[in-house]
Amino acid sequence: MRRILIASLTASLSLSACSDRDLPGRYRRLDVPAGRLASVDVQRQGRAIFLERCALCHGAFADGRGIRRRDLPSRARDLTDVEWQRRTSDRRLFFVISEGLHGTAMPAWKGTLVAGEIWSVVAYLRILGPQPGAEADEAPRGPSPRPA
Repeated sequence: MRRILIASLTASLSLSACSDRDLPGRYRRLDVPAGRLASVDVQRQGRAIFLERCALCHGAFADGRGIRRRDLPSRARDLTDVEWQRRTSDRRLFFVISEGLHGTAMPAWKGTLVAGEIWSVVAYLRILGPQPGAEADEAPRGPSPRPA
């Protein structure tokens, strides 16, 4: 029984890890603006948008502890979680921010934010996760989400 459970869990994780195959075609083929995501100015813009639009649910530290968390039907994602960051692609982040998540409180922002602003939020979220070359057990780093 234990082997079956482990095999099922492993299969489930491997199907969801870093795969964009289940994204709509438009999002699967989306060009990721790597240079834009690496820009400190873009990351700062993303932080400002995040604090204005997302922090109520996800928290000022993006840890899922926003002031609205108790009113949500499901827990807001901890966007600083190292494993989640590693298995989530930039395209998937763009898709979820744009389209929302059906069955959750995560709204679609594509009618409110333009594509460049959504990429800015993606850029900000990426600096909260593991940095290239970081050890696997190293804590995420990035600028504090507190206003300067």
